[in-house]
Amino acid sequence: MNHLEAQSYIMPFIEGKVPEAKQMEFVMHMRNCKSCHDELEIYYTLMTGMQILSDSEAPSGNFQRDLEVKLSKIEHKAKNRRSLRLSTFVLITVAIALAMALFYGRCLSRVYAFEQSTKQTAQGEYYFSRELNRVLLPVEDRILLSEQQEEYEREVSKPPVLFDKVHGYQELRDYAEEILSLGAKIANEKTTAD
Repeated sequence: MNHLEAQSYIMPFIEGKVPEAKQMEFVMHMRNCKSCHDELEIYYTLMTGMQILSDSEAPSGNFQRDLEVKLSKIEHKAKNRRSLRLSTFVLITVAIALAMALFYGRCLSRVYAFEQSTKQTAQGEYYFSRELNRVLLPVEDRILLSEQQEEYEREVSKPPVLFDKVHGYQELRDYAEEILSLGAKIANEKTTAD
């Protein structure tokens, strides 16, 4: 608050009509600015003295002390309002954070429950399909499944044909040649490095 603005609030202060939003600024300016404080003191003494004379009350005589008490009361009220606003803000912030934490916790528990039920369903389907398919399948499907199993076992248990043996031998020979060439390369690199 500048000097001009502070001086414009002197009369409203004396009449008790300074807006709440400006009260703390006014008090702080008066406490820190000697020239404005002196002007306030002069106006306060004049206005209060005239009011006492018109009301025919006994003057207290200590206008400076009365002014300081009035400034202190306004300062105290402004500080209380500020602390009330701050505490209200803190309470609202804590309430919002708590609500968000509860909401997040509920979401996590629902996601966890969904994952668990999905896992149990999948595991159950896997187990039952492996173990109980033969029992639970209709008779036609069981016969078809057993026929397929028997055909597979016959294929696997057949003795290898000469062609299969020769083909296997060629693959084994190619593999052995590849290993030997890699070993020779490593040996050459080792001797050149030494």
